[in-house]
Amino acid sequence: MRERYLVVVLWMVMVTGAALFVGSGLLYWQGVAAVEDRAVLEQETVEELTLRERKDYTELKTAAITIGEEIGEVNFPALEISIPVFHGVSEEELVKGVGHVPGTLLPGGGGNILLSGHRDTVFRRLRELEVGDKVLVRFDGSLYTYKIGTIRVVDKDDTSVVVPRPREVLTITTCYPFTFIGRAPKRYVLEAEFIGRVDEAVVGEKAPSR
Repeated sequence: MRERYLVVVLWMVMVTGAALFVGSGLLYWQGVAAVEDRAVLEQETVEELTLRERKDYTELKTAAITIGEEIGEVNFPALEISIPVFHGVSEEELVKGVGHVPGTLLPGGGGNILLSGHRDTVFRRLRELEVGDKVLVRFDGSLYTYKIGTIRVVDKDDTSVVVPRPREVLTITTCYPFTFIGRAPKRYVLEAEFIGRVDEAVVGEKAPSR
């Protein structure tokens, strides 16, 4: 009788211990998950705030720029050419260089930056570029580097090229086909993702002396 009693007590202790172990384990993993979820949420919040601040900053910069003003330079290392960039896309700007489309962001803004140019002048060699090629933009004392991710042809009325982007993208457009006479029916579009930024002062320090 006593032995049976001891066996019952032993089983009760084992069951209780197992239940406590499982319960504490669940609480531990719930705590870990809660911490991880909070960390992810906080990181997303920081990223959203940073993106919003960058957009606000670049929108203020855009508002301070006047139409026709030269705002920088776009460079295509693979083609060994550099072209000045002007704010605006009227014929007055496009005869002088590349136009920055008003209403789109500027380098460093974290969204869609749209540049446009004539296929028979500044962008006549644009079709020679390939996916993976770099595009450099000098703006506001910094050098921004982008890498071409996609090249596509769209209808001239396609508005997808101007939609906002969650990450910084440099979109470059020109008329297509390149040899078309008259108003071209399509647009040649390069989309390049932001990969880095350095101050021009640093670039100057690293440049080899002649």
